[in-house]
Amino acid sequence: PLLAAAQLARFVRLFALCGRACIRAEACAVVAGLWAHATREQRCSIYASLRAVLPALPQQGAASHELIVLLGNLLLPAAASAAASGAVTDAGLPPHMASHVMDSFVAALRAQHQLLSAHPNAGTYAALGSLVDVDGHYLETAPAHASARPEAAPTQVKLESLQAETKFTENCQIVRLSASHTLHGGVLRIADVRRSMMVASIRLYAHNKPVADAGELKGRWDLWRRVKTLPVAAGQAEVRFDFSVPVVATNLLIEYATFHEPAVGASEKLQCPRCSRSVADRHGICRHCGDNAYQCRHCRNINYEHLDAFLCNECGFCKHSRFEWLLQVRPSYVVERITTEAEKKRLVAMVEAELESADRRHGALASHRRAIEALLSAPDEPLLAAAPVSPLGATAASAAAGAATATAAH
Repeated sequence: PLLAAAQLARFVRLFALCGRACIRAEACAVVAGLWAHATREQRCSIYASLRAVLPALPQQGAASHELIVLLGNLLLPAAASAAASGAVTDAGLPPHMASHVMDSFVAALRAQHQLLSAHPNAGTYAALGSLVDVDGHYLETAPAHASARPEAAPTQVKLESLQAETKFTENCQIVRLSASHTLHGGVLRIADVRRSMMVASIRLYAHNKPVADAGELKGRWDLWRRVKTLPVAAGQAEVRFDFSVPVVATNLLIEYATFHEPAVGASEKLQCPRCSRSVADRHGICRHCGDNAYQCRHCRNINYEHLDAFLCNECGFCKHSRFEWLLQVRPSYVVERITTEAEKKRLVAMVEAELESADRRHGALASHRRAIEALLSAPDEPLLAAAPVSPLGATAASAAAGAATATAAH
């Protein structure tokens, strides 16, 4: 059962202290609901699970915010109860539990304060902060806990700015993204709609293994995972959509799957792209200028297998509508399982390249640190005294700090 101390403690560690704020908030709401409806004995079990994770809170950083708020909400009724009669309230912790939680918080704050005071770079940050505005600890060379990385909010960007390569079929667009991304939702804008052929539904597929060429994924439906189907009404100009569970993708496939039945009299006549005259020839040859009416208006490609294709299979041009995709994304570091020797070799090479890059940046950061410490230890030297300190940090110290910031940011 979830109310067992061991299982609930595992639930709290996995979800109430995870990397996403929305999941942490929901997990803490679950714990608060369990507490509100639990008996006295069950509350003792819930308290034991919360007590088990208290020592880990300092290492979680900002990821512990929701859990601390939950404990604070439980402490407030407990304090009122202790001031009154010492009885257990319906909502809060009993006094002895609240006392232990407060003691744990105070001990953790004292220990973290001592660590900060005794940090080797504490004096450097204090001296540097008196000269320029420093909003981070950019001189650190030791690995930081994952919780120190702030959670990036999703940003809305155009699909064109994310793609590294795009391939097309008669009704599909296959996009190889420049990097792996987590997709949260998006907006599809449809313009220049022709009544002769209007899309009725669009299917989105995701694939999360890097490929060298998007063409490798053409026709390989077994590799794709359908993540969304978008219904589109006739003449609809905008479609907004969200993923109930964020989708991690390195490649994206957009299939214009079904189409509305054209209205009576709305069928489009075949027209010559050169002389704009109607073409009645079943092969699409204009009898006036000899041009082929089935060719793409942009690249002059002819898809002989699908003469009535919705998209040009060469450039992706669509004469029936114009589509603009905007996606809410953020970078993702989730990868699929390695299954072949070729994937293993490629990923080992990538890891080695990243390690070499990290080693170079580590050396550059150490060099910047030595330069900053040398400048701060001799404030009367002409290098620092030559220019007044400004909010923009136009001194040598600010230049060195800026270089250190740029190095650490990478």
